[in-house]
Amino acid sequence: MIITLIITVILYIPLGFALRVSQPYRVEGKEGEVPLHCSISIKLRPEEMQISLYKGLHGQEKICSSFVNLSEPYFTTDGRVNCRGNISSGRVDMIITGLRGEDTDLYRCEIEILFPPPYLRGVGNGSLVYIQETPNCPTASTVSQSQNQRQTSEWEAVKNNVGPLPLLYAILIITSCSFILQVVICKWRASSSMAPMLSQKESYMKF
Repeated sequence: MIITLIITVILYIPLGFALRVSQPYRVEGKEGEVPLHCSISIKLRPEEMQISLYKGLHGQEKICSSFVNLSEPYFTTDGRVNCRGNISSGRVDMIITGLRGEDTDLYRCEIEILFPPPYLRGVGNGSLVYIQETPNCPTASTVSQSQNQRQTSEWEAVKNNVGPLPLLYAILIITSCSFILQVVICKWRASSSMAPMLSQKESYMKF
């Protein structure tokens, strides 16, 4: 009888301290940041907890983890994905930053009650975290920078294409000068050939 009573106490006392963790079904984040809330249902008042976040259907990849003393209920973690938040009455509010579109997945909260005893552990049902990709829209500075680069490249192309033009101008000038010189020479020769004929006519009229 005593053994049965002891077994009953061992089996059913922890059930009175059962820890249940629940999460929203779907959460949407923007610009790599998403809020996640994990509700805690427990009869005792915990003082020390371990909060962890797992990624995946079966929660194999640990994203972040932090030990929290309820006297200072705020926590933060470091890494590519950062988790920060606080613990209030029956609730863990987290802000997850550093996520990308490829990180869209199911995320589970794991809560461990370390003190006071007994040790309790609860895992949430999981939240589908959807990370919305931010389009790479051009800003005013990037637009002006691209315009300046395009103008510079166009100016370089014009300078490269204009390379033979001075030579062409020189050839045109030389050709024009030579043509004008030939005309002047022809006129001079014509005028010089007319001068002897006039002089012979004048000498003939003297007779």
